[in-house]
Amino acid sequence: MVKESSRIKGFVGFFKSIKVKLICYFILMTTIPILIVSSTAYNSGKRALNESVVEKLTSIADLKKTQLSTWLQERIVDIGVLSTNKSLEISFSNLLYLRKAFHTIGRMKESEIGKVYYKRLSEYLGELKGKFIYCDEISILDVENGEIAISTNESNIGLVDFDYKYYLSVLENQGIPFKDIHYSDYTKQIGMTIFGTMKRTDPITMEETEVINGIVLIRVNTKDSIEQLIQDWPNRGETGETLLVRREGDKLMFLNNTRHLSGTALKMSIAAKLLVPESFMLDAMEEGITEAFDYRGVDVLLAFRYIPQLKWGLIVKQDTSEAFMPIRGLKNQVITLAIVSVVIIVIIVFILAHGITHPILQLVQGANAIGKGILGHRILIKSRDEVGILASEFNRMAEKLEESYAGLEQKIRQRTAQLRESEEKYRESINLANDAIFTIDADSASIVDLNKKAEGITGYSRHELSKKKIWEIVPEYDRDRAKQLWMTINKTGSGMLDNIDCQHIDGRLTPTSISASVIEHGKKKTIQWICRDITERKRMELQLIQAERLAAVGELAAGVAHEVNNPLGGLQNFVKMMKKEPGNTSQNLEFLELMSEGLKRIEVIIKQLMAFSRPYSTHMSNHSLNEIVESSLRFVDHRIKEQSIRLEKVLSPELPEIYGDADNISQVIINIIVNALDSMSNGGNLIIKTGYCDHQPSNIQVTITDSGTGVREEILNKIFNPFFTTKEMGSGLGLAISKRIMDDHNGNILVESKVGEGTTFFVCLPVRKMAVLT
Repeated sequence: MVKESSRIKGFVGFFKSIKVKLICYFILMTTIPILIVSSTAYNSGKRALNESVVEKLTSIADLKKTQLSTWLQERIVDIGVLSTNKSLEISFSNLLYLRKAFHTIGRMKESEIGKVYYKRLSEYLGELKGKFIYCDEISILDVENGEIAISTNESNIGLVDFDYKYYLSVLENQGIPFKDIHYSDYTKQIGMTIFGTMKRTDPITMEETEVINGIVLIRVNTKDSIEQLIQDWPNRGETGETLLVRREGDKLMFLNNTRHLSGTALKMSIAAKLLVPESFMLDAMEEGITEAFDYRGVDVLLAFRYIPQLKWGLIVKQDTSEAFMPIRGLKNQVITLAIVSVVIIVIIVFILAHGITHPILQLVQGANAIGKGILGHRILIKSRDEVGILASEFNRMAEKLEESYAGLEQKIRQRTAQLRESEEKYRESINLANDAIFTIDADSASIVDLNKKAEGITGYSRHELSKKKIWEIVPEYDRDRAKQLWMTINKTGSGMLDNIDCQHIDGRLTPTSISASVIEHGKKKTIQWICRDITERKRMELQLIQAERLAAVGELAAGVAHEVNNPLGGLQNFVKMMKKEPGNTSQNLEFLELMSEGLKRIEVIIKQLMAFSRPYSTHMSNHSLNEIVESSLRFVDHRIKEQSIRLEKVLSPELPEIYGDADNISQVIINIIVNALDSMSNGGNLIIKTGYCDHQPSNIQVTITDSGTGVREEILNKIFNPFFTTKEMGSGLGLAISKRIMDDHNGNILVESKVGEGTTFFVCLPVRKMAVLT
C-alpha cells in the first residue's frame, strides 16, 4: 500500500515537471509545418504569376512592335498608290501648266478655267483623302520651289513647305519616305509626314515620263492614329501604357502623350539610364524587360523594344503595384489561412501552457519588483519542481542585492558627479577653441550645437543657427561644395574641404578650411564640422603668387624689350626718310600708316606686360580658351624664334567658353611653356592643342607637349611641391602656383613624361556656367 502511494506521488510529480510540460507544448507546435507548406505554396504561385505578368508585357511589346511596323508599311503603300494615281498625275500636270501660265496660284484661281479646274481637282483630292485611313491632309508640292500647289486644307495652298529638299533627298537615296514625328505648322498638330514623287504625265496619251514635277504628301495626326494603336491592349488596367520614344543623346524624347500626363509629346524627355539599359536604341539587339522608376517616380515593370527602320523605341509598362496585384491576392489568402491555423493552435497551447506560465509569471513579477528597487520583495512558490528551485535561488539573490545596494548607490552618485564635471570641462574646451566648431545632424545637415567662435564667424546667435543647415552659412557659389562634403562624410565617415568661404550676417566673407567627421552616440549619429580661419594663409599664398608672377615678368623682360626694339627701329628709319623728302606727301602718308601700326604693336606689348604683372586676384568671367593661348604665346614668341623651336598649334574652333580669370590662366600656360623651352635648349618641337578634356569629358583642356629632356619618374610626383626645382636658378614656385590657380578655378593640371622623349601637361578647365532648359 505504501509502495503504491509512492508510485502515485512520483507519477504526479513527473507531470508537474517543466520538462514534461515543455514536451507537451512542442508536440502541439504544428504551426511550423503549416507555415512551411503555406510558404511553399505561396512561392510556387508567386513564381507562376510573375512569369505570367512578364510573358504578358513581353507579348504586348512584341505585338505593338509588329503592329507599328505593319502600320508604317501600310502608309508607305498608301503613298505609293497615291503618287502613281494616273488621274491625279494628269490633273496635277495640267494644274502646274495653268499655274505657270498665270504665274501665281491666286491669279489662276481667279480665272474661269483655273477656278473650274482647281475646284474639280480639290474635290477629287478630297475623295482620295476619304479613302485613306488616318489621313489628316493630302498636299502636292511644286518640286521646283516647295510651294503647296493643291491641298485638302485650303488655308495651306500657296505656302512653302521648306522640307521639300529633305523629301527629295530621302527619295533619291531610297530611304523610308516619311518624316519622323514632329509638330506640323500646317495641321497645327503633332504628327508625321509620308511622301512620294509625282511624275509628269501626258494628258492625251496618259504616258508617264521620268520627269518629277511634284511631291505628294500625306500628313498623319499621331494622336488619332499611332497613339490609339499602341495604347490599345488587353488587361491594361488603370496604369498600363505604351510609350513611343526617340533617342536624343543620353535622353529619351517622348513622341506620344502619356496616359497620366497630358501634353508630353515632343516636350518631355527623361534620362535613358533611368528606364532602360544605356545601350538601348544604340545596340539593335538590346531588348528585354526590367523594373524601373518611370517619369512619375513610380516603380513600374516595363518591356522595351527597338524598331530600327523607324529609329523608335517602344516601351510597354505597368505599375508593379497593379501588375503584381494577383500575387498580393494570393499572399493575402495564404496569410489568412496561416493566421487562422495559428490562432486555433495558439488557443490550444494557451490552455495547456497556463499551468507552466503561471509560476513563471510570479518569477517575472518578482524580477520587475527587484528592477524597480523593491529589494525586500520575495517570491512565494512552494512547488518542488524546477520553478520552485528557481524561486528559492531568486530569493537568495534578492537578499544579496539588498545588502550590496547601499554601497553601490553611493558609488553611482560619485561617478555621476565625475562624468558631469568631465562634460563641463569638454564643453568649456570646445567654447575656448580658436576654430569654429559646429555639431550637425548627420541625416538632415541641421546645426544642433556650436561654440562661441562659430557665433563670431557667422554673426548669428545660437538660436538663429539652430534653424539653419550647415551649407546656409556659406555663399551661394560654395553651397554645392558644402553639400557634396556632407554627402561624402555620410558615406566615408570623414572628409576635408579647403578654401571655402564662410559668410557673416553682414556679408563679410572669411576663407576657411573644413575638417569634419562622424561621431556616434549610441544609435544617434552627428557630424563635428570644424571651420578653421585661413585668412593669413591666403594672404601669404597671394604674396607667393605675386612674387612668382614678378619673377616671370623679369624673365620675360628681355623678350619684351626685343619685341619693342624692332618697331622702334622701324619708326626711327621712317622719321629719317620723311626728313629727307618732306614734300613727298604720298610716301609720307604711307610711312605714317606704318608708324601707326608699329606704335599699336608697342602699345599691345606694354599692356600685356602690365596686365601680367599686376597683383594677383581672381576676376571670374567667360573667356575663349583659344584666345588666352594666343595671348600667352605672344609673351614667349621671341624665345621660340631664338631657340629655333618648331611650334605646332592645333586649336579646336568650336569649344565652349571657360569660366575663369584670363590673366591667371595665362600665367599657368606661360609657366608651362617657359619650362618646356628651358628643356629644349638645342631646339625641338612644341605642340599646343585645345579640345575636350581626356580625364573629364565635360571640361575642356589645353595640352602642351615638348620634345625636351623629360622628367624622371621618381620626381614626377614632386614637381608641384613648393620650392621643388631641377633648375640651378629656379625658385620652385612656378608649378606650385600654377596648381594653386587651377584649384581656385575648380580645374586640374596633370603631367606625363618620359626621359629623353619629352613632357606633356594637361590643363583642364570647367566650361562657362549655362542655364539648363527642361
